[in-house]
Amino acid sequence: MACALFLLSCSTAAVWAAGPADQACQHPQQIAAVANTLSDVSIGQLRALQAEYYLDHAGDMGPDRIGTATFAPANCAGIFHAPLPGQSVWLRFALRNSFPEQQRWVVTFIEANFDEVVLFEDQSGSLTERARTGQTVPFEVRDNAEFNTGFPIVLEPGEELLLYLRIAGTFEPTITAVLMSDELFFDWSTLIMTIRALFLCYVGLFAVISLIIFRQIHVRYYQYYTLYMLCQFAFSFIFNGWLNKYFGVTLPVTTLMPISEFFAGLSVFVNIQYCRILLNAGADTRAWRWFFVTLSGIALGATALAVLDPWRLSTPLHLLYFVCPLALLVFAIRKIREGLPQAWPIAGSLLSLSLGLAIAVFAFMVPINITEANFAYELVLMRPLIWGYYLAILGETLFMMVAISTMVRALQKERLSAVDELASMERQLEDIRHEQRAAEKATTARLEALENVLRGDPETRHHLSAKRQFLDRITECVLDSVADQSLGVEKLASMLAISQKTLGRRLKEANGQSPASFIRSVRLNFARNLILLDKYNTVAEIAHASGFSSVSNFAKLYREEFGEAPSKSISLLRKIQ
Repeated sequence: MACALFLLSCSTAAVWAAGPADQACQHPQQIAAVANTLSDVSIGQLRALQAEYYLDHAGDMGPDRIGTATFAPANCAGIFHAPLPGQSVWLRFALRNSFPEQQRWVVTFIEANFDEVVLFEDQSGSLTERARTGQTVPFEVRDNAEFNTGFPIVLEPGEELLLYLRIAGTFEPTITAVLMSDELFFDWSTLIMTIRALFLCYVGLFAVISLIIFRQIHVRYYQYYTLYMLCQFAFSFIFNGWLNKYFGVTLPVTTLMPISEFFAGLSVFVNIQYCRILLNAGADTRAWRWFFVTLSGIALGATALAVLDPWRLSTPLHLLYFVCPLALLVFAIRKIREGLPQAWPIAGSLLSLSLGLAIAVFAFMVPINITEANFAYELVLMRPLIWGYYLAILGETLFMMVAISTMVRALQKERLSAVDELASMERQLEDIRHEQRAAEKATTARLEALENVLRGDPETRHHLSAKRQFLDRITECVLDSVADQSLGVEKLASMLAISQKTLGRRLKEANGQSPASFIRSVRLNFARNLILLDKYNTVAEIAHASGFSSVSNFAKLYREEFGEAPSKSISLLRKIQ
């Protein structure tokens, strides 16, 4: 599919080399086709302007010499090949009023922005300038105050005019000239201005909303997505001519379009980055991580080409507008299968973005023919470039809002779970402390009882002192070799210079344990101390430092001895700290 779209995009880009101006009207009366008769159009309607066409490659053809130029036959569709930078286009057409009363009509274009458009009237073979407008024309000498470029024409009954239009400086590959009523032109221009203003407000507001909501998740999220929305705002602001309409900037398209393409390309790059983060691509396989690196590199390369020459080298970037979301959609579907909660709405946003931009890019390259219309909204529908792009951004942002909400809910749920777990651990720790205090009290009571016995029986005191010394000695021997996994009953008896049988008997008399059980108890208590001192990071390190060869066996014995897993003891200690 991507290959087919690429071929389609490349073939439509050839409109600059062989535009629709070559499609001449095939009416029997060729001259009548050039004359646009107002009686053919009802009030409130429009139609394509039939005009002859001349492309001035050098851009220096003046009104004094244009009469010698050879114009191409009239084009029925009103769609003409747009000039490249340094070139200009001349349209020649006639208007005839067949109504019995005065008529007021507007010659205008479906496209909104041109550097300069000048209307001339042929008066006895000499061209006289009637009106001038455009982005590079200062406001004080501009003859058009509406948002769209247009020239009102007033004709008396039976009057006929031969007019010329000189058009220079436009980014779009085609020019669609139309003839419409004055009322429809005003409504259409007002509606277009309102739609574009509302869109800018929507994008700006959503950038602020995403900035507020995404901050609850991670700083990288709101940085990338807010930058993405700001790029969309800047692109639309420049491409739709707001710099000129609002600030009075008279820069030519050769300056504005590279800037506009930069923001468009940056939005594609940032789109890749925030999808990479939201879809948790960093935790995926190395191949998928390289997929994002490669896609980012392609976006940067295509952006650089479009900035260098938006008229000849922008096709790769235009292709990426909808191919890139499709590629990201494949990864989102993978994450859906893995159960990532936000993958569903992200997939919806990418699909909406890809379909809407596909419509917009195709309409940019191949504009549709103009048909009659009675209302301004019908003209908007004839301009898929506008509503395709707006629907793409609208759908993308709405789905992304769902994704943000899903992530915020998941984060809140995770935080609540962490709070509950921490509270449970604190309760468990308090229970452990209570048990320790109770054990200390019991031990103190036993010691006091023993001291009372010892005071009254010297022989018993001597016997208990010998037991304590033996326990201290055997404990010291075990601790000296605690990390030695080969330390067992036989080796311990050898270290004490006694037989295994004597070791077992004396240990049984001293604390009621077998030698193996005593060694294991000393190791476990040593491991417990290592956890409390935070000496090691993992259970395996603690197990090996305590002389256990099997981590699983250590964990089992530790749980039996202290009532909790060693990993839980470690996490509890660190959360308390």
